Amino acid sequence: MNKAAQVQGILEERTKKYIIDRSFIGFFKALLESYEDVAIFSVLDGDRGLIEIIYPVSFENDVRGIVADMIHYGIEFREVPDVQ
Repeated sequence: MNKAAQVQGILEERTKKYIIDRSFIGFFKALLESYEDVAIFSVLDGDRGLIEIIYPVSFENDVRGIVADMIHYGIEFREVPDVQ
């Protein structure tokens, strides 16, 4: 991958919204923050367990791996499609 493509991957970002059990929001936030600078985490609706994760495209595999690994902690993610 050339330097321009690497820079583009760092600058381009993705946003994913998920519903999780609201009792796990704090745990997941702390865990995600332990991976410094991988993603930005926001709670959109705490009552519903609606969260948002914003991350650089270059960290797509890392974020997918973190989300997939949460099943080991009993946390299931249901992706919410972006409605515009």
